[in-house]
Amino acid sequence: MRALGIYVVLLLAAVLPARGQTVVFSHESGFYADTFSLTMQQIPADSTLTIHYTFNGNAPTECDAQYREPIRLSPECYSRSGIYRVPTVPEERWFQPEGVERIIVVRAALYDTNGYRRSLVTTHTYLIDSLLGRRISLPVVSLCADSLSLFDYDTGLFVPGWYHDPHFAYSTGNYFQKGRHWERDVAFAYLAPDGGKLLQDCGLRVHGNSQRVLVQKGLSLYARREYGARDFRYPFFDQRSRGSYRRLVLRPWSTSWSSAGIEDWLCQHLADSLRVDNLATRPVVLFINGEYWGIYFLEEKADEHYVEERHGIPDKEVDLLAYWGGEVENGSAARWNALFQWLENADLRQGQDYAYLASQVDVDALMDYMMLQILILNDDWPVSNTRQWASPNGKWRWIFFDGDGALSMFTDRSLILDYMTYHFVVPNRHTSRQSTLLFRRLLANRQFLERSMARLREIANSQFNYHRSSALLNDVVKQVENEVPYQIGRFDKPSSMVRWRIALETIDDYLRTEPEAMVDEYARYFGLTEQPEGICTVYDRLGRKVDEGPCEELRARLPKGIFFVQQGRGGETMKWIVE
Repeated sequence: MRALGIYVVLLLAAVLPARGQTVVFSHESGFYADTFSLTMQQIPADSTLTIHYTFNGNAPTECDAQYREPIRLSPECYSRSGIYRVPTVPEERWFQPEGVERIIVVRAALYDTNGYRRSLVTTHTYLIDSLLGRRISLPVVSLCADSLSLFDYDTGLFVPGWYHDPHFAYSTGNYFQKGRHWERDVAFAYLAPDGGKLLQDCGLRVHGNSQRVLVQKGLSLYARREYGARDFRYPFFDQRSRGSYRRLVLRPWSTSWSSAGIEDWLCQHLADSLRVDNLATRPVVLFINGEYWGIYFLEEKADEHYVEERHGIPDKEVDLLAYWGGEVENGSAARWNALFQWLENADLRQGQDYAYLASQVDVDALMDYMMLQILILNDDWPVSNTRQWASPNGKWRWIFFDGDGALSMFTDRSLILDYMTYHFVVPNRHTSRQSTLLFRRLLANRQFLERSMARLREIANSQFNYHRSSALLNDVVKQVENEVPYQIGRFDKPSSMVRWRIALETIDDYLRTEPEAMVDEYARYFGLTEQPEGICTVYDRLGRKVDEGPCEELRARLPKGIFFVQQGRGGETMKWIVE
């Protein structure tokens, strides 16, 4: 047994990198005006070891090029892999650009005469203006990973691969797999134009839900001790004073529901200073293995580590739930389920019941969360994109994330209020009884309803004041506008600068007019202002709103068919058969 133990130790010594051995580059990662000659050296020097390197993003092996003399950085150093040509979605959704921009990524390591790696892999990224033909004005994120970990049929993160079922083409594929087993080791570099930088290894997973089937995929980054650092230690965000993060997300431009691309960024900044947990975010340009991958938004990840970082509650003590308790992301749903069961029969018009709810839920924070979703007219809520958390003895709070379907999608302001109150005869994908139960119970309390009305008006006049909101819009446009043409060429989203400008104009019009109009609609919808007598609302058999107006006039102008009619807000629903 002792002999076996000695053999294992010797075997590990032959395979694992030696401590202290490293490859040092003459130039740091970053932005450079012109080309230069790159040199590498061993620290400490060891004549029995040789340096091997790659330009294609893969970790070097003993079979890759051996470093012998300084390397003049030039287009000859670009990766020749052409990974942008690998289909990452079903064929009918695939878009392949004619070509992509490239930058130079160099990865190097030490090997002994037996072919064993004796150092960690050193990775550097170089953005050279004279080679690119431009200076990228946004921060750059560079990810380097072995190509097989991203594109292999069986295990690649980015491809339909083994797990793709043609019968369920838009909900299956390797990129829909989750969990630690689907995390890959990557070299991460954050390079700011002002010279700031962070380089470290980390874990990479595909991020998001249905958007995983997009060509430009969302990505999650995981700092772990086993990769070398427990945290990403860098002040990425102006919205936060701290400079340490356990998890980060790269949110792709393409997840925007319009051609504007910037809705989520804008909503997150509009949420700043509200009593809402929101995510810090900033635009970046992504390169993968040296190839251009478009505009992304680097942001905080809405998980238990976010709660720890922002509120100081140990992540192991956080109960974090999604889909109104339908999915446990951390901790337990026991407290929430008990509260939800109690809510089924609670009457919050009674002071005792309201007081109990207020002891379990941060009502003021929830109020701001509701008012924010209403003011941005979020078309992907309340069923989707909900996440609530609580500490063992704390109150439930909500994290606002994903504003991609907001700001320009609605034509009927009352529809978001219908969603919020489950005001439908037939269920639909936007709303459900479960997702609206808490809202509906609270809105039955007249005092809460009137307070929410006052708070809605206050937010509309402050955070959503057009002077402030238009300044935020102009800010993000200024940051990204030089990069949008390259995003167009890479992913065809948006399809043109004209379409992008039109989408921005729509958002600007929305910010100018809709918040104030929403305040009036909220008052009318909930009877907080005088309303005409005998007003009816008509829905078709799918629960879609058809018409609204004086009851006696509606039947005369409806086409033949079956309709469901509600007299007043919260009134009894009747069935009309028009022949």
